[in-house]
Amino acid sequence: MKVDIVKINPNINFKANFFKVEKYAQYSGMYISTDNSENLGSHPVLETENRKIPMVYDGKYYTTEYKICDNNKYKIKYEDTGKYENNGKEKYFIPKKLHALINQMKKTPNTVLSKGSAQGKLVQAKNIDDIILKTKEPLIIICDNDEEWEKCYKYFNRTNGIILKSGTTDLLSHFAALCRDYFSFGELIADKKILNDLSNLEGKLISISNKKNKLEFFQIDNIAKSSRGKNTIEIPPMRRVDKILSLDECEKDTVGNKAYNLKRMKNLVNEGKLQDVIIPNAFVLPYGYLEKVENIITENPNNKRQDNEILDEIKDYASKVITQRNVMVRSAFNGEDLEGYSAAGLYDSRCQITKDLLLNDIYKVMNSKNKPIAVKSREKHNIPDDLIKPSVIIQDGIISDYSFTTYTEAPFDKNKILIELFINKNRCCKPEPYQITYNKLTKELKIEKEHSKYEEYLFDENYKLIDKKATQPNDVKKVWDVVENLVKNALVLEKEFGKPQDIEGGIKNGQLYFWQIRNIVKKNRL
Repeated sequence: MKVDIVKINPNINFKANFFKVEKYAQYSGMYISTDNSENLGSHPVLETENRKIPMVYDGKYYTTEYKICDNNKYKIKYEDTGKYENNGKEKYFIPKKLHALINQMKKTPNTVLSKGSAQGKLVQAKNIDDIILKTKEPLIIICDNDEEWEKCYKYFNRTNGIILKSGTTDLLSHFAALCRDYFSFGELIADKKILNDLSNLEGKLISISNKKNKLEFFQIDNIAKSSRGKNTIEIPPMRRVDKILSLDECEKDTVGNKAYNLKRMKNLVNEGKLQDVIIPNAFVLPYGYLEKVENIITENPNNKRQDNEILDEIKDYASKVITQRNVMVRSAFNGEDLEGYSAAGLYDSRCQITKDLLLNDIYKVMNSKNKPIAVKSREKHNIPDDLIKPSVIIQDGIISDYSFTTYTEAPFDKNKILIELFINKNRCCKPEPYQITYNKLTKELKIEKEHSKYEEYLFDENYKLIDKKATQPNDVKKVWDVVENLVKNALVLEKEFGKPQDIEGGIKNGQLYFWQIRNIVKKNRL
């Protein structure tokens, strides 16, 4: 289906109804407009079978006050005169047709999540059934991150490669870390033709590779046997401590690496090695103290959501440390951020208003050890459940203008830093982030991919595109000096930790924050 642009003209002049589409990331609002060329009145309403929608005048056109989601026959009536447009004949509005036209115009590039190659039976997550699971071949799963992620995770022990279908996502955060942990191949594939070619191979054995920064795949008769055995991840033991710990008091054998790494970053700030960066204030509940939390909730489940002596003690400690209106309650298990195993995305984090913090928030995080995806992951890596000891970080929640994940070794080029930077306004719409790279060899810092824009499309009644415009919700150049400082500090962290780093943080009022760091884990070839 070809999309014709009838005219691109800011001063459109035509005599008809038309459709306006406002789009930002996954959010779309669709409206019906009229130019009232017949001068039938001044108070039009759009009538459908179910309701009347007022139309608002913008100085030239009248547009429905509310967006329209469903297929609808409609008429436009002028209530001040009782007259109808088009002599009262019904017209028809098809939102799905507009969606298809807009999606056809937008092209998102394929993106490497984990560089490598894999062999296996190709299957879409939604089509995995008992018959497929009874076969012995490893799988290459096509997964929609928004709808099928939990289902995909159930089959990770059978999976060699993962293909994420087109669609906006926090592209290289937890998902990419999981790809590196588990798979020989991982890629976001947005190209519709490639997805169609892959769908024609569903149920077949294939070989797929992105090793040379070029996607290649083809059907095979047999899967090459591998001599690789299972790797067993070594879980560090934790010393029991039954009191609340400041960051300064955290040691490698009392808390998980996520908490200990916060202490290390704080020390680097104090030593002047990290500059113009803030590590949010935090304290840690080690597993010995969390046993008290578990015991008081076991005694009375209502203690999850009501005042008690343990909650009072935590809140009293927080009043001396936490400075923000919001607080993050984050996992720091001894089974996270390890050599060869990140466990990214397995355990929970929660955001809460500081004054409303409850034991339930802490309890949910410490018990995320029992989530099915975490259990499956430990089974795959031969990690006994009883070795996993939780600790929980209570940390200033920074409501930032921008948030980022920075990889000091990009998955597609070891000589580049990759920054994925989100504008946090309307983040619920799941926009695609800026992708910014820094070349360690040439020292070039540049934007590889722009952030999702606010877009507006106008279509005539025959679904011909008559106008379009796009505006950036914010401009990263406003904080470019902070991005440059982010690169400098990221290189310091890579040097101090001795390995490529995965850094999470944000920018608020022009100030740089780091609130998490982990080693980038190279994928295990299981």
